[in-house]
Formats: sequence, C-alpha cells, structure tokens
Amino acid sequence: MMPRPIITALLALFLALPVLAPPALAQSSEGYIQPFSSPNGGGAGFGFAPNGAPGGNAVPELGLPETAPPTTLPSALNPAMPVAPLPGPVLTPISLETPPAPIVVEFFTSEGCATCLPASDYLRELAQRRNILPLSFHVDYWDYTGWQDRFADPAFAARQRAYAAARGKSMMYTPQMVIAGAIESLGTDRKAVEKGLKKADRRHAMYTLGLSKDPSGGIHLNLPQATLSVPASLWLVTYAYEGVTDIQAGENRGKRMVSANVVRSLRKVGNWTGMAEDRLITLTADEIARKPDACAIIANEAEFGPVVAAAAWDFKDLW
Repeated sequence: MMPRPIITALLALFLALPVLAPPALAQSSEGYIQPFSSPNGGGAGFGFAPNGAPGGNAVPELGLPETAPPTTLPSALNPAMPVAPLPGPVLTPISLETPPAPIVVEFFTSEGCATCLPASDYLRELAQRRNILPLSFHVDYWDYTGWQDRFADPAFAARQRAYAAARGKSMMYTPQMVIAGAIESLGTDRKAVEKGLKKADRRHAMYTLGLSKDPSGGIHLNLPQATLSVPASLWLVTYAYEGVTDIQAGENRGKRMVSANVVRSLRKVGNWTGMAEDRLITLTADEIARKPDACAIIANEAEFGPVVAAAAWDFKDLW
C-alpha cells in the first residue's frame, strides 16, 4: 500500500491541474450540432486554412474557431439566398413607324398588270394614314406578257396563293388587297377596300409588339402574353418606302409605276404560342444587301390566317 503522505501529495497535484472545457457547439434552428471539421482537424469551409490554420483565431488542438461559424450558408450552398442575375446586353428601344396595332394591307401587284397602276396610286394614299401598314408584294406571274417586274419574287406569289387556299379558293388575281390577313378586295374598288378597313378596325383587338436592339445589331422582339386559338407564324418583312419604274414593254409600256412600301424580302422567323417572351432576330446578309428602308413583323394566326400583331420600324434605327 502506498504511504498516505504520497497519496496526499498526488491528490493535491491533481486538484491543481486546469479543467479543460468541452468544445463549443454551434447552434442551429433545431438545437445543437457538432461544428464542421475536416479529417485533419481543419474547418471544411467558412474561411479555414488547411491543416487547421483558421482564417481567424482558433484552438490549434481542435481546429475550431473561438466564435461559432456563420449560421447562414453562402448563396452557392443555400438556394434560399438571392443570387444576382448575370448582366445582359444593354438594349435600346426602337421607335415604331406604326401605332401599336396597325391594320396591315397586303397589296399583290405587278408592273405588267394594266389595272395595277391606279390601285398602286390608291395604296400610296392609304400609306398616308397613320393606322395603316400597307405593303406592296410584286408577283411574278405577269412577267410572261413581255415585261419582267424587277421587284417580283416567287415567294410573294406563294404568299398570295396561300392566302387564297386558306379561304378555300384557287384563283389569284391582281390588283388584290388582303386586309388584316382576313378580308380580300379588288385593289381598284375603293368602296370595298374602305369597308374592309372599317371591318378590320372593329374586329378583335390586336396585340402590341415591342422592339429593341443590342450593341451587336440583334433585334429583340418583345412578344406579350396573348390568348391565341392557334400558334401564330412570325414573318419578317423588309421593304423600300418607294419604288419607281418606267415600264418599257408589256401592257403598261410607256407608263411609270410608283409603288409604296415595296417588299424586298419575306422570311418566316418562328412561331408564337401566346407566351410572353423576348425573341432575338437577326437580318441575313442577303436581306441587308437589298438595302431596305424599313422592316416589319407580321404575326398571322396559323400560317396565313388573320393578323394578330404587327409592327414596323426604320432600317436605319438598327445601327
């Protein structure tokens, strides 16, 4: 047995030793949890350096900070924290040549058609009305009469043919005006055209399109939320404000034809289901090479149904 004096001395020495406090626990919303630590004693994130060397002060033996770690995780680890969106391109609004809901008048004409000249004069009058977007589509099926229309394009005749098919008709003629994609009239019948314009003005409201551009020349088409019975086709049209031709052969030999808003190109750029979205559109090299004065977007229900939205803008505003 150990002598009592030695036992007394050891007991006194033991009582003089410092009492080590247990490691601090981080508090969560559900109580207490063990603090994060790596296998080598260092912190797993929150500013700890390797091998337990903290970004701030720490107890070296345990690799723990003297203060509790942050209770809010960084946004990369905590989806609830808002994350700032990446900056997009700076957009500049494009001024429109038309009111928000213009009445689109598509005029199918030809320099080789005798009755197209007075109808063309009438369309130039319509072009002076602010609420109308008139467009002259020169067709090519009159070229056989001896004069080739320099503005004609088979794609324009195809559009006229598609309008006729959509209404169950097989015959095409010039001069023809298709109003709002739904009402057709002989281009020289002013009374019928005016009646069609009033009817189009009274029909269901059209939707408003917004346009802007980015520094690279991209066109941003703002499509609103819309209730469409069927998806709409979006058509990009480029046109010259005026086309003047001295005709030297055919039925109009020796006459001058002046056309307003002569279409230079036509291209489908997509469909619109009625969802609000920002659609990026770019002009092709061929469209730019035709040197148009203006551009337009026309939205037809289905492919060639009623026009539900339209807008036009000056070509120079893109640059």
